[in-house]
Amino acid sequence: MNTTFFKLFATEYKSFARNPISMLGFAVIFIIGIYAIFHGKNTVSQQEETISKIAEIQEEELAKNKRLFSDNLSYFTYYQFYYTQNDPGKWAAFSIGQRDVNNYSLKLRILALEGQLYDTELTNPMTLLSGNLDLSFLFVVLIPLLIIALCFNLISSERESGVWAVVASQPYSLSRIIFLKFSVRFLAVLGLSVLLLIAALWLLGLPFDTDFGVVFLLIVGYELFWFALVYVLTLLKKNSNYNAVTLLGIWLFLVVLLPALGNVLVNRFIPIPEAFSTTVTQREAYHEKWDMPRREAMEPFYEAYPQYRSYSIPEDAYSNGWYYAMQYVADQEAGKDSKLLFEKLEKRQEVSRKLGYFIPSLLLQNTFNRIADTDLEDHLNYLEAVKNYHKAISEFFYPHLFKGNTIDEKDWEDFPEFDTY
Repeated sequence: MNTTFFKLFATEYKSFARNPISMLGFAVIFIIGIYAIFHGKNTVSQQEETISKIAEIQEEELAKNKRLFSDNLSYFTYYQFYYTQNDPGKWAAFSIGQRDVNNYSLKLRILALEGQLYDTELTNPMTLLSGNLDLSFLFVVLIPLLIIALCFNLISSERESGVWAVVASQPYSLSRIIFLKFSVRFLAVLGLSVLLLIAALWLLGLPFDTDFGVVFLLIVGYELFWFALVYVLTLLKKNSNYNAVTLLGIWLFLVVLLPALGNVLVNRFIPIPEAFSTTVTQREAYHEKWDMPRREAMEPFYEAYPQYRSYSIPEDAYSNGWYYAMQYVADQEAGKDSKLLFEKLEKRQEVSRKLGYFIPSLLLQNTFNRIADTDLEDHLNYLEAVKNYHKAISEFFYPHLFKGNTIDEKDWEDFPEFDTY
């Protein structure tokens, strides 16, 4: 019986391999896959090139501003920028995720932080609308279309042409024949997926580790899901046109409409007005302090840094201590909105993850982005690291700003560096 099965398998495979339409479909997907690999590699390489210049730019700006403002620390701290970066993970080129939307490099001053956290580069809106054609997009969106194209008329076309009556007259189980036909196509699609993953390992330098195993198993499971859908529809014995329209409708619903609807619902039920109010609150809090007695306005700063309470702050003249204490106070007053903003963004991420349990395409994409460190969670972690760095820089300068208006060259040895999270 095994010999008979393998003979049938070989016959079906030859018939499948000789179909020019099937081979054309595989060729198109393979070419798109290779393009997706290079597109992801090029996108991440551009980001890495930008990040690689940060240290040099930081050093040049520090040297320039030290030279220009060596005797006036207030000018130095106002004009000097400090650079941070969110380095791409090893899998970022495989699944670009939100790195094309969220800023991966922020430059800061020790002024109020909340107004600086959400600066982004200008991006072509059409690019953002269509998204990036990386390899994760191919597996999530295009592979199901290939499966549908290969299988929608696998049995129905033979019924319509009369060939199935001849097949049914053979001394073989019809369910076994159907299973065999699907097996040939599943192995072919799986082989294409493995080939693209091997190409990604080589061209993108992906690590052959546990994450690779998880990615592979997710892809296999996702492809089995789509083959199972087509198989179930085949058992209904509908005609080819019905199968094609139904399967494309299911694809549109599961891959496009449901994820989009989920995004709309998340935005509707977890609104984030704090994205705007945080910056507004910070600016208003800063400007209103100009009309208050300085000691009174600085009280929140003194509560956090009581060691500076003993330094004199003139009421009728500018002082560095007062100016930068006001920046701190403005951030503190915006802190409630900022904390709420981060909590809501984290909640959105959690809801999106739970929705993925019911939407296979969303589950696959979310998991790819998590493995690649290109999701919202990764960006929020980066922003937290930026906040910590801003605090470290501010605390480095506070003693010098309160004590005088200069800084010794030796003190620069303790200048903090940005730590990735």
